[in-house]
Formats: sequence, C-alpha cells, structure tokens
Amino acid sequence: MKSDTKKPKPTKKAPAGAEKPAKPKPTRKAEEVLPSPEELVEDLDSIAESVIFGKNQNRTYALRDVWFSNLMEVVNDKSVPEESREEMLFLTLTNALLDMTMDVVPAEMALTYARNLDDFITVTVVNNKYGVDLLKTFREDFKKKEGENFATEEKLVAALSKFEEEWWATPRDDLEGKTPNDALEEMAEKYGL
Repeated sequence: MKSDTKKPKPTKKAPAGAEKPAKPKPTRKAEEVLPSPEELVEDLDSIAESVIFGKNQNRTYALRDVWFSNLMEVVNDKSVPEESREEMLFLTLTNALLDMTMDVVPAEMALTYARNLDDFITVTVVNNKYGVDLLKTFREDFKKKEGENFATEEKLVAALSKFEEEWWATPRDDLEGKTPNDALEEMAEKYGL
C-alpha cells in the first residue's frame, strides 16, 4: 500500500556562476502614476544641482584636510613679507583649486574647459573694472532691438548671429568708448588669458 504522504523531489543545486532565474517584477498598482517628462527633468535638475553645488560645503572640509596644513606652512614662511601673506594664501589656494579642476576634466574636454574658464574670467574682470554686466546687457539690448518672439529657431539664430556680430564690435560709453571685444581682448592680454 502506498503512503498518502508525498516525498519531496530532491532539487539540483545550480553550479557556481550559473545564472539564477530572474525574479518576477512586481506588477504596478493601477493607482500608481508615473511622473511626467517635465517632472522627471525637474527632478534631474534638482539632483544635479545638489550634486554640483549642494556638496560644496562637504568638499570644502575634505579639501581643508588635504591642503590646510601645507597652506599654513606657506603663509607662515618667514621669507614671505607679513603684508603679502594673505595674498600668498589666496594665490596658492586658487592655483591648487585650478590645478585640481584641470586634472579632473576628461582629456577630450580639457582644452574647451580651459578656454571657457579663461573667457569667463576675462568677462568677469571686465565687468568688475567697468561696473557692468556684459552678458546681461547683451541680452537686454537684444530683446529691445529684436524682441523675444521668433517664428522659428532658424530666425532666432539668424537674428542673434547678426546682432551679436554688431554688438560686440560697437563702442560703448559704459566701457569708456571701447567695444566689448576690445575690452575683453585688453584684459585677456593683460592676464595672459
């Protein structure tokens, strides 16, 4: 007579390295709503913002632990005149930061990054010297002359290109009669940028 209890069949163990069967994916609940593409972009923007700028305080403390003692040695060097020590600290730290940023940029982007940084610094120095904001002024002048609404992107690009060529080559009172291009070129030459 056979027993009413069934014996479990022995299972074979999968060999090491064998793929395990995929777990079934949980089914979505009917009431679960996916975010819209706009919400996804906004989420990505906020994530990028927190990674790019939000961690700067943490980075500051980490860099303090890396550089601070060496910087203090430079500042406390008796061969550096007392009145130059704060400037020496600034220059040493800035140079270290620039070296670090140049090192972390991928090689294929390094030249573009360096040129963009030089352009940004040059514009900033011109803005500081003349008490202007060239890029803001450019945008405002463009809107006044060309408006804000364009039928196509091609029309916008054409208007922007023509306006840009004229604007950067026109002398301005707020730059002591220099063109924006001349003011930028002068600063770039002064600082070797």
